[in-house]
Formats: sequence, structure tokens, C-alpha cells
Amino acid sequence: MMINTEYKSTGPFMGPHIREKWTSQWIMQQVLIALIFPTIAATYFFGLQSLIMILVSIFACVGLEFSFQKIFHKKVTINDYSAVITGWLLALSLPVTAPLWTLLVGDFIAIIVVKQFTGGIGRNWLNPAVAARVLLKLFFSPWITNWVTPQPDVVATATPLAGLGNFARDVSSTTPDLFDLFMGIGLGGPIGETSKFALLLSAIYLIARKIINPLIPVLTLGSFYVAILLYSSFNFAFANAHLLSGALIFAAVFMVTDYTTSPLTDKGKYIFAIGCGVLAVVLRISLDLPGGIGVAILVMNLLTPLINKYTVSRIYGE
Repeated sequence: MMINTEYKSTGPFMGPHIREKWTSQWIMQQVLIALIFPTIAATYFFGLQSLIMILVSIFACVGLEFSFQKIFHKKVTINDYSAVITGWLLALSLPVTAPLWTLLVGDFIAIIVVKQFTGGIGRNWLNPAVAARVLLKLFFSPWITNWVTPQPDVVATATPLAGLGNFARDVSSTTPDLFDLFMGIGLGGPIGETSKFALLLSAIYLIARKIINPLIPVLTLGSFYVAILLYSSFNFAFANAHLLSGALIFAAVFMVTDYTTSPLTDKGKYIFAIGCGVLAVVLRISLDLPGGIGVAILVMNLLTPLINKYTVSRIYGE
């Protein structure tokens, strides 16, 4: 949690006091505001079904968390908005064609299995929304990879990454141009990840409110871009298409910057971000895994205790 130190004298012999301005609840509220931008884009491109998915997922996550905590006599923490954010992020990471039951399965995995079974907010090892998305892709891929182009001409299609995998080193003829990739025009894919313009607005808002360190998404995207350039022998068109395709930017803004599942120190956070970017390239290219950034984040989540161990500051005198 970030704190703002504000000194206030309460008397001639009273010392300064630290007054906390930013609470966890306030920080979560700022993230919710940032999520409005990709939600507007999702609704514009994919219709009202996007809003239905988001609302169903939010209510399911909040209900699951509340029920679990009541059943096991734990403190109810739904007012911290973390369950709302998890449900919202998970919905945005699925295509508009995903059946609602797959979304509910993902909500259960995120809230019960990943979050509550490990102790709740602040104690989970993995990012709940990312873990749920990866497991859904692993076990329910036929239902959650039925990509369609945005309205009004809704037809089955592939994601832009489909033409960039299989050890390719050049842009496919089926890859949309950079403007369409940036704006999200005519792209198949998860509803919240297609418009990079909307995600840029989210990033600007979170940085302006000092919720995220701008170096974290920059290092994630920068390390990814450099690794892709090295792999493709500095084919900038290929690297640009990769950068603007898939969930990379969505994850760099909302997942890699997660407070709970990333390292505690600044140096550790930078290592974490670079690791996510480089590992995403390795997974995309060597395993032809379009959702490589999600797996990369989970791997780095598991490495976080080790990163903390070797980047923590030494106590003075030791």
C-alpha cells in the first residue's frame, strides 16, 4: 500500500504524524475507473453482450467470495473491491462468444481456488484473473477460442497472432495493419484486449493517479520488443505487429503491475517486468503459444519469493 506522508503539528510538544491518504480501497477504485476505457471499447466493438459478461462475472466473483468467507467464518472483505476487479478482468480476457458457464467456471477458479484457498487478498501466490484465464484456455479451449470479428458483420475469424506464430519471422498477409491493430478495428480476440488505444488511456490514467509505476509496463513491453527484434533479425514490421497483438498490453497495464503477486522491491519489480516480457516472447515463438504472456506472468509469480530474497535491502550493520 502506498502512503502519503503529511506532517501536522497538534501542539507545541507534539511530534509529526504520518497520515495515510491512499487506502487499498481507494487504489482499487482507481483501477476500476481505468477498466472503464477497455469496457467502452469492448461494448462499442462487440455489443451489449460484453456488458452482460462483465456484470455476470463481477456478481459471481463477489458472491463466491462473500459465500466462502461466511461459510468458513472469515472476515468478509468484498468491500475492498478486489473481487470486483478480478471478475471484471476475467470477463475482459474472454471472447464475446464464450458461454457464460465458462466464465463462471473461471470465476470459481480465480476466487475460490487461487485467491481464497491461499489466504485471500495479499496472500495469493498467483494473479487470480491470469491463473483462471490460463486454466480456461488449457481445459476449455474449444469454447473460449471461438473468435469473431466485431459487429455488425460478425463472422468467425482468427486472432492477429495466428499469422505471426509457427516460428514466423515476417508479417503474414492476413495480419491487419498497425492502425487497425492499435485501434482494435475488425479484430477477433478477447473483448477487452483488442483496442490498444483504450488500454493506453487506462495506462495514462493509472500513471497520472500514481497507482502504477510507469517503468513496469514500459520494461515489460520494451523487453518483449527487444527480444522479438533480436529473434526476427531486426524486422521492425514483425516486431510492431507482435507488440500490438494479443493480450500483451492488457497484461502489462493491469496484471504485471499487480501489487500482491509481484516483488516488493523496485529492483525486484523491474526484474519481474523484464522476465514477463522476455518469457512471453519465448513462449509465443518456441511453443507457438498466443497466450504466452499469461503463462509468463504465472511463472514470474512463482519466482517472486526468490526475487524478493535476492533484491531485499540489507539491514544496516548486517
